[in-house]
Amino acid sequence: QTCPPGFRRVYGKLYNGVCEPCRCHRHSSHCHEFTGHCLDCTHHTTGHHCDTCLPGYYGNATHGTPQDCQPCACPLNLPSNNFSPTCHLGDKGELLCDQCQPGYTGPRCDSCSSGYYGQPAVPGGSCQPCICNGNLDLSIPNSCDAITGQCLRCRQGYNGVTCDSCAEGYYGDAMTLKSCQPCQCHTNGSVSEVCNKENGQCQCRENVIGRQCDKCMVSGVCIPCHCNSYGSKSFDCDEKGQCRCQPGVTGPKCDRCSRGFFNFQEGGCTPCQCSHVGNNCDANTGQCICPPNTIGERCDRCAPNHWGHDITTGCKECGCNVIGSLSQQCNANTGCCFCRDSFRGEKCDECEIGYRDFPQCIQCECSVAGSDSQTCDLERGVCACADRTGKCSCKQNVEGHNCDRCKTDMFGLSVKNPLGCSKCYCYGLTHSCMEAQGLIRMWLTLRPEQTVLPLVDKSNTVEKRAGVSFQHPEILAHAEVVTTTLSEPYYWKLPEQFTGSMITAYGGQLKYAVYYEARDETGPSSYEPQVIIKGGPNHNIIITRHIPGLQIGQLTRHEIDMTEHEWKFADGRSMSQEDFMDVLFYVDYILIKASYGNLMRHSRISEISLTVAEEGTPTEQNEKAHQIEKCDCPTGYSGLSCEECAAGFYRLRAGSPVSVPASRLPTAAGMGSCVQCQCNGHSSTCDPETSICQNCQDNTEGDHCERCAPGFYGLVRGSPDDCKPCACPLSNPENNFSPTCVAEGFSDYRCTSCAEGYEGKYCERCATGYHGNPKMPGGRCEECKCTTWGSLPGPCHPVTGQCRCRVGTSGILCDQCMDRHVCGPSGIICKTNILICVF
Repeated sequence: QTCPPGFRRVYGKLYNGVCEPCRCHRHSSHCHEFTGHCLDCTHHTTGHHCDTCLPGYYGNATHGTPQDCQPCACPLNLPSNNFSPTCHLGDKGELLCDQCQPGYTGPRCDSCSSGYYGQPAVPGGSCQPCICNGNLDLSIPNSCDAITGQCLRCRQGYNGVTCDSCAEGYYGDAMTLKSCQPCQCHTNGSVSEVCNKENGQCQCRENVIGRQCDKCMVSGVCIPCHCNSYGSKSFDCDEKGQCRCQPGVTGPKCDRCSRGFFNFQEGGCTPCQCSHVGNNCDANTGQCICPPNTIGERCDRCAPNHWGHDITTGCKECGCNVIGSLSQQCNANTGCCFCRDSFRGEKCDECEIGYRDFPQCIQCECSVAGSDSQTCDLERGVCACADRTGKCSCKQNVEGHNCDRCKTDMFGLSVKNPLGCSKCYCYGLTHSCMEAQGLIRMWLTLRPEQTVLPLVDKSNTVEKRAGVSFQHPEILAHAEVVTTTLSEPYYWKLPEQFTGSMITAYGGQLKYAVYYEARDETGPSSYEPQVIIKGGPNHNIIITRHIPGLQIGQLTRHEIDMTEHEWKFADGRSMSQEDFMDVLFYVDYILIKASYGNLMRHSRISEISLTVAEEGTPTEQNEKAHQIEKCDCPTGYSGLSCEECAAGFYRLRAGSPVSVPASRLPTAAGMGSCVQCQCNGHSSTCDPETSICQNCQDNTEGDHCERCAPGFYGLVRGSPDDCKPCACPLSNPENNFSPTCVAEGFSDYRCTSCAEGYEGKYCERCATGYHGNPKMPGGRCEECKCTTWGSLPGPCHPVTGQCRCRVGTSGILCDQCMDRHVCGPSGIICKTNILICVF
């Protein structure tokens, strides 16, 4: 014989031994029959008797509860914030992490080591090396700020915000060679102890030389001027050696005629008499000649491959590059050469943007979306790259030789994004995402019946419709009526379809057309925000968008990008992508300014739309949606940005009671955590907000499927057969005469609502006045119908239904006369040889 599950065999005096329960501390339901070693330990336990916690968990596994072993939180129980693979309980019962990763320290890896900074105890935070170029003085604690990473103590000889330069009194290469060394300027020979930080040259006093100003200067030597005796006015020259020339003479030594002069001799040169050719003549003979590089009888044209005709100075050579130019002739007026494809520049001696390595000019392969816009020609769709390597200059959030992929934790490479890619937001639940596919842009617009919009004040506390009318296709606000109930500034409030979850509006546009009629441009509303949005998980974030350059009396169309780049908080602070996505999680309202200028007469609005993304196939009208993330959500979360709870989970708000330790729940900022439905194993779904279980199975009911449904009994423990049907007395419908029952003890029950005519613990017998056999399939209890005149007082037989007949009557109901008897309402009359019963 083998031991049943949950038992092991222990041998003693008995030959076959005895079966004893497995010693698995309630973490396993079975063990090896002979060794007693527990099999398939659960609740994160291990060991022969499930008596120790698995690596990555801590606690006392011998307590025998599912919560004995808790996950290491080093310092948080989040994949992004758990920096030790193992932990244990200390002597005082505290959690101690024992394998902190490099850069982390503290009993729970909850602070950064010296030389590192960050906030590891904040979701998404980590410790990074302080950006100090390896020049920190690590021998001093707190050499850089543990939170901000600011460099505080550079090692001796180094300075700068990031320790990236040599300190005063030092010189060298602080970044690559890390060779900062003392200047050692000579005390007597230098002006100060500070030297040039690159080459170490000290600032020397007069007549002192040397890097350290430690040598005396050798006396200097004067060089003769050598001024020409014919052409110069004296034999003196300036410090640069330029002599003072006679009129019409030029040159450093005054030894030749200037242009427009000839016949160099004592006293100077003679002016040319050639005004018709720009006063150009032969420097020796004075004969009139054309200016350089000109042709024609009057020297009025440039020679071939020259440009910029000037009658005095002539023409300049084109100088077009032979390889890059279509010809050697340039534009006669500008001197610009005509370049081949892939070349540019006045002389076609450079590669065009998008090409490299002149004169080969090989085409670059840079992604326009990912490359720095300052290196790109967006009209031509090309970007510059580095010579020789061809490496492109990437935007901040882009990487790759060709700037064609997003960095880790980024998504949505886009030419419209100044950073190239957006950071995976995912409400802080994961850093892994990609751009959502299969989405197209759709337009939210006003419905046909929405012909007017309410007007509200700036804080959306007062709402009025007086003074608002519809004149197709515009909605009008008449100021003289509106201002009787609303003071400026007042705003149009968009209807309900523009509220709620707007995650897919990211990357889209809010469009509308407005017209303001007022006496003056400047008024109380002129400097107010053009658009106001309120939203967020806690409905408490207000953001604004200003539109400069509005004009009265002119219809203007606005197309506002639904990204963080131009939006501000109400107090003027800039927004991050995370901030903007928080608002789109749930939009409470969108307001568009309806008042502008001074002495408003009326304003109009029309063409209102907001682009959102939906699943679909791109068409000419509905383009593919970009810049929308699809996150790799942790268990329990769903939605493009993990903004929803997955099926089988509900949202646990802050402060709500929960049976799962808070440290084990991945939490989205401001939105609480998604917790698995608590349905006792009898339903896989629940209401995502109330946590009430839906479609309880296995004959259970209740908000958490915690009790058996009417007609069933048992103790709900999470097994499919927790609730068994009430057999009152049989479980088939024909023989079940009580809709409810209750459990008694571990395996017994009692029927609680026996139908009329039934009694007993299981409704297994007929009550007094009824007869039948309810325990037999198809059997039931029927009322005794004994005749009052033919039967004796008292019930019929409880099984057969046979009534107790008076003398002279017979039959089940005692409604028949025996031989030689007359029966009737007046009683029984004995008549010999009369065989008829009269009724």
